Amino acid sequence: MFGINKKIDKAINLYDKGEFDKSLSLCLRILNADSENSSILITAGNIFYVRNDYDSAIKYYTRVLKKNPAHYSALVNMSNSCFELKRYDDALYYAARALRKDKTGKLPYIILGNSYFAKEDYPRAVFYMEKAAELDSSDPWIYNTLSQAYQKSGDYIASLSNAWKAVEKAPAEDDAQQINLGYLFYEIALEKGVEVITECVDLWYKKYGRNPLVSYMANSLFGSLQIKEADRKYVQNIFDVFAPDFDSVLAALDYQAPSLIQKMMEEIYPDSSRGKLRILDLGCGTGLCGGFLRKYAAKKSLDGVDLSAGMLAAAAGKKYYTTLVQNDIKSFLEDNNNHDGKTYDLMVAADVFTYIGELQELFENINKSLRPAGRIIFTVSENTENKNNYFLHMSGRFLHSLVYIKNILKNTCFELEFYERRKLRNEGGKAVMGYVISARKKD
Repeated sequence: MFGINKKIDKAINLYDKGEFDKSLSLCLRILNADSENSSILITAGNIFYVRNDYDSAIKYYTRVLKKNPAHYSALVNMSNSCFELKRYDDALYYAARALRKDKTGKLPYIILGNSYFAKEDYPRAVFYMEKAAELDSSDPWIYNTLSQAYQKSGDYIASLSNAWKAVEKAPAEDDAQQINLGYLFYEIALEKGVEVITECVDLWYKKYGRNPLVSYMANSLFGSLQIKEADRKYVQNIFDVFAPDFDSVLAALDYQAPSLIQKMMEEIYPDSSRGKLRILDLGCGTGLCGGFLRKYAAKKSLDGVDLSAGMLAAAAGKKYYTTLVQNDIKSFLEDNNNHDGKTYDLMVAADVFTYIGELQELFENINKSLRPAGRIIFTVSENTENKNNYFLHMSGRFLHSLVYIKNILKNTCFELEFYERRKLRNEGGKAVMGYVISARKKD
């Protein structure tokens, strides 16, 4: 018995240290000798959980619950696994059972709150998240969910109050809550007008304005004319946060930029061009353009660059690209040109220039990194707000005038080949219009 206990302790210790392969191997050996050991079944289930293999995790938690239907950790972990699989009714069932066992822990309340939120039952989501906040007033994500639930319920004052609490509770180096508050300001401004949030944004800026991300988002809300491109930290953090759900979120917004670029490529390039081009996907994100670009790319000649590590990880998983580089596109192109790097037959940029207002220097570097008669195909959002070359929208994205784009192309030795005005996506219940443009490097 003493030997088994030492092995159990070792398996759990390995799990706690993040050595999951070693821990799982030892867990399986222990289970061969003691198939109903709850501690080891829980540990094995947890290993599969952190690996996002929720179905396998559930199998181990189920074995614990067959032996002990009131096992608190198994109930909570089972509930969490069901939630991750979007089996919200099952998540509610197991979380409620965990509460009957112990009402002093916050986790069942959080799972209940998140599950009801996912089921769009916002009053119940608020009820259980308020209970969780009573048990732990230091957790910023409890207040984050409360903010979202109150917003969905139409109570934007309570929503702002809880989003502010989330910011104050979060560690100084964690900008996720700042991003969430900034987006909440934007969504309220869209619905009720920017004047409704002016005083709150002023307070936000006064307290947190030294954070470049906050400064950028606050200035965006009021259309600052001084900002010429998005803050690097803002862009990186935004896309790192949204990377796991990026493709599904864009699908819900009827995002059209990749398909518009694909259609233009099909019209420009004959079938004989397939498999012959050296291509650079600027701001490749999760690889939404990679699937069709690889058909045109020569062997080992499809590169992608993006600022977000989270987006690049998703793109790498699709295995479209030869090389993926983490950098902002301006720095990447400057480095490429300064060090006699690669030159490309084609570059594409799907909704990437929306985070850059002033485009002159960027297009100069694009030109230098293109081969003779090389091409850039890109999209920009249309500036309908004023007659300026570009406008910083309160969403934090830049809108460009077509006249400005034409002048930039002319000034940087490009020939404008084709352009079409099309819907790029939906936002705030409205269509965002823009242009898909093809330009060719002049000889």
